[in-house]
Amino acid sequence: MEKTTQMDAIASLKDWSKWLIGLNTTLGGGCLTILQTGNVQGLTRVFLIAAIITFLLSVVCSILLGKVLAALTEHLPTERSIYHFSDGLGISVKHLARAQLLTFLLAGVFMAIWLALKIG
Repeated sequence: MEKTTQMDAIASLKDWSKWLIGLNTTLGGGCLTILQTGNVQGLTRVFLIAAIITFLLSVVCSILLGKVLAALTEHLPTERSIYHFSDGLGISVKHLARAQLLTFLLAGVFMAIWLALKIG
């Protein structure tokens, strides 16, 4: 593959990851603020805490993805897709990007369940 194409793909992944970090931080911080009010009890508290934890896990995945993408730029151009690259952690770009998105979506599900329980 061409180095320019791979650099564009890396830039897109970095932008997506930065955007997701901001969204996770905002939503996780909002959940934490609600939790600190002390008005959350029982099952709703469990789902709110689960949302906070999974938002944090998504941020960790984003940080690791940034680390792997930085290492990848030093190895360009690569013959294979950038999504197959992994550094010393042994986790590929593809798996980190997938984990980042799935943990974010799971946090959203936990938050939606919390909201449904709170309203209901």
